[in-house]
Amino acid sequence: MTICLYGSPISTFARKVAIGLDLKGLPYDLVDALTPDRREELRKLNPRLEVPVLTDGDLLIVNSSDILQYLDWRYPDKPLYPEKIEARVVARAFERLADQRFDPIVVDCSYWSWADRDDKPPPGLLEAGQRDIDTVFDRLEQMLGARPQPWPFQTPGVVECAWFANLAALRTFGLAIDPERFPAVMNWFKAMRSHPVFAADARRTGAFLKDLKHLTHERKRLFWSGDRLEWMLSRGFERWFMAEIDAGRATFAPG
Repeated sequence: MTICLYGSPISTFARKVAIGLDLKGLPYDLVDALTPDRREELRKLNPRLEVPVLTDGDLLIVNSSDILQYLDWRYPDKPLYPEKIEARVVARAFERLADQRFDPIVVDCSYWSWADRDDKPPPGLLEAGQRDIDTVFDRLEQMLGARPQPWPFQTPGVVECAWFANLAALRTFGLAIDPERFPAVMNWFKAMRSHPVFAADARRTGAFLKDLKHLTHERKRLFWSGDRLEWMLSRGFERWFMAEIDAGRATFAPG
């Protein structure tokens, strides 16, 4: 059977899955499913038009966490999740912190770096993003400090898959890790950057984004979904968001 990952270099969750496949050494075909010519194909796989989607023969799996769990079930060699149940519970907490708390902030602050826009971020957005990221890093620093170094679960796995893409993008989006305040986070990130799988992901993404003019992906309208929208609204930027809707620059996932 051939594994096929429908993803995109501009999707942090698709990169999460691609890194997991690479860590496990599994061969796969990678399809950029966010280009206009793939839209209807993606709709058939996932009516919400979201990536990642993974097919393995006749089996179809949607959602990055479900995909990584499936890969460990089907292909147990080089596991992404720790062996002991107690450690798996902690690893899932790391993963949720990245997916549910960290990713929305970074995504909402990223639009002015890759989208086709002629404005600037609304006043105070990046400052609010940095404050909330620092709050997330406070929690992450505590969690990392209680685990082995540099890999909290002995080897890179699901936790690193979940965190790397957004950590690597922070500086590009005007955000940062304070190395004095968060030394464990910084050392962990440095270990990932020096690992061949994560370094390859960074090179692949960097090459793809080097010339934004060649992209056929949707870059004018912002695609709002789930927690990504909630973070910006929770920080008082609802007027800016309503203006985006009025200007036809926001689109929502189908139900």
